[in-house]
Amino acid sequence: MKNKVLNTIPVTFGESEYDIVIGRNIIGSIVDFLNDNTKDKKVLIVSDSFFDDSITKQLSDDMSAEGYNVFLYSFNGGKDNKNFNELLKIYAILEENDLARDSTLIAIGGGVIGDLAGFVASTWYRGMNLIHVPTTLMAMVDSSIGGKVAVNFRDTINAIGNYYHPRLNIIDLDLIDTLSDRDYRSGIAEVIKVAVINDENFFNYLQKNSDVILARKEEDVVKFVSRAIEIKIDHVNGDVREGSKRLLLNYGHTLGHAIEISTVVNDRESYRHGEGVSIGIMAALNIGQAHIGMDEAVISKVEDIFKMYDLPTFVDSKQLGLERESLLDKCTRNVQKDKKRKDNKLRVILADEIGAASVYHDIPFERIEKTFEHIVR
Repeated sequence: MKNKVLNTIPVTFGESEYDIVIGRNIIGSIVDFLNDNTKDKKVLIVSDSFFDDSITKQLSDDMSAEGYNVFLYSFNGGKDNKNFNELLKIYAILEENDLARDSTLIAIGGGVIGDLAGFVASTWYRGMNLIHVPTTLMAMVDSSIGGKVAVNFRDTINAIGNYYHPRLNIIDLDLIDTLSDRDYRSGIAEVIKVAVINDENFFNYLQKNSDVILARKEEDVVKFVSRAIEIKIDHVNGDVREGSKRLLLNYGHTLGHAIEISTVVNDRESYRHGEGVSIGIMAALNIGQAHIGMDEAVISKVEDIFKMYDLPTFVDSKQLGLERESLLDKCTRNVQKDKKRKDNKLRVILADEIGAASVYHDIPFERIEKTFEHIVR
């Protein structure tokens, strides 16, 4: 199959400039990029083990044929593996094989792989070359963009992190075709999020075109992926370290993260990240109704679009096999660990309307607890 570039989005974040390239069968173009932009021939590919026998092997073979010395490390890209054990294994490969600052680390996988490998790249000799190849829709429109890289510590998500940008980001739509319906819809939750906080017209487009989007029609996939990326870039640009407008991208994440962590059963996640975000957005709307008088019609409109894409809007504790009171207690304890807390109050992003959002620093924990009681049933 011939490679096809469908869109190229140039990115400038301070001193970092790179392209996000969207297309089909374009992962092999990494070889040409490195030929044109680097002299060091050592490359480490860190990938989700799911791709060992497919794109990782193909890219490794292509690079080896071009004279690159390629090292491979893969692991399961589940959330539990975003930890120091994996981090140290990658550092060991870099050290044992003398990879330098001018060497390249290529991250192939979803958010866990990109965050962990990106953190390694940001810290090895204070920064080596990094290329992202996000393989999930969630990673394509969110985690691979904006420079956030991190590792979890115990039960705290992204506790130890950094800001670091790649030299190139390759979004190959062939990978979207391989996603399960559940993983695809989970990524769409993040797309809906940016529409709610920034672009009512985009929200309406997602609402009216759910059929073709769920059918993964190429023209519409390129359109919504590109627009979601543009909105993220706009919020990160000039605010890489989250002092103002980038904070809005956390919409739905504060309570959503707590729910994700609290509903892990037998070391298995009950909710994908995007599913946690959709529930978290419904929680934020509930807070907005109480705190700023959010219109009930807006809440219904957002709830309806989540249902169109078969995304959850509340937690059914009985369906998960969890005791509701215990789950509520766990959710509250986990949200209290959030770095956005201060003086028994929490910083929460609330949508003022569809297409606009604001930061609120004064949400009392009592309101958070009531919202958990509303959303956990």
